[in-house]
Amino acid sequence: MPGGMAFELRPDKSTRRALARIAGRQLGAAGDRLGARANPSEDAIHEARRRVKKARAVLALIEADRGRGVAKSDKGLRAVNRRLSPVRDASAMIETLRKLHAQHPELFSEHVYARLRRRMSARMQDVMREAGRSGGWKQAGRTLRKLEKAARRWRTAHKGFAALAPGIRKTHRRARKALARARDTNAAADFHEWRKAVKALWYEVRLVGGGSPAIARDIRALRSAETWLGDDHNFVVLCGELGADPSVCRTVPDVDRLRSAVDAIQRRLRRQAIARTRSIFAAKPRAYVRRVERAWDARQRDRSRRSRRRAA
Repeated sequence: MPGGMAFELRPDKSTRRALARIAGRQLGAAGDRLGARANPSEDAIHEARRRVKKARAVLALIEADRGRGVAKSDKGLRAVNRRLSPVRDASAMIETLRKLHAQHPELFSEHVYARLRRRMSARMQDVMREAGRSGGWKQAGRTLRKLEKAARRWRTAHKGFAALAPGIRKTHRRARKALARARDTNAAADFHEWRKAVKALWYEVRLVGGGSPAIARDIRALRSAETWLGDDHNFVVLCGELGADPSVCRTVPDVDRLRSAVDAIQRRLRRQAIARTRSIFAAKPRAYVRRVERAWDARQRDRSRRSRRRAA
């Protein structure tokens, strides 16, 4: 299946059927990437995981609309995600280590940096090999093919934008509350919860499409914030690992220097994410849903105008 598979609804088509079709295509493509060989490449695993997350976003919208046909699918998607996530997590640590060393080369020598990279790369390869030996990738591929068939039966309770509104409202409310909690506590776990809600909202608004300049900006803002908050979480995990490594942190001052450097990076990332999404979460959930609906209606009017011009 093509790598640029559209993740966007068309307002002139049935929302009920289109959501199921989009989810099925994403799951089918994910299954193809994993089922092609016993030991898929790292890129294939990452691509499969992205597609699974898109399908889960669709499923969440249908569940929020009290749709039907999704009863057992969430459990299967979670099982596949648990199989794929360790590879992504190991890969993220390698990239986060690179970013930390580039920004703070004084924290450890080139020799230590190279050793850390080798160790993290070996860990990722171990995860991939173990899944291959146990038949994990093939099992995940089979599960995804079953889920692809199941997705054909997913149906929302409502039609048009009314099918999307409950899910968008619920996710926006969750993200807004998570942001308030994170700003209050400044806890890494709370920023991580905000990140998950931001990512869910990003997927949902992408399905609506950038029918207005405001929503097109929101899509870009949510994507940027999700990336920064993902980096924030990765730095938390990496700091914990390096802080326990005697080759990096031999003394208490070494640990303090590491934490100080990571804290500065995290503060910047969090400030950026909050500033970039300020207009999105300043709005109350119902008001934000109306904003998204206006973009949906604008796309529908634009498509109708183009259809009339072609018919003339």
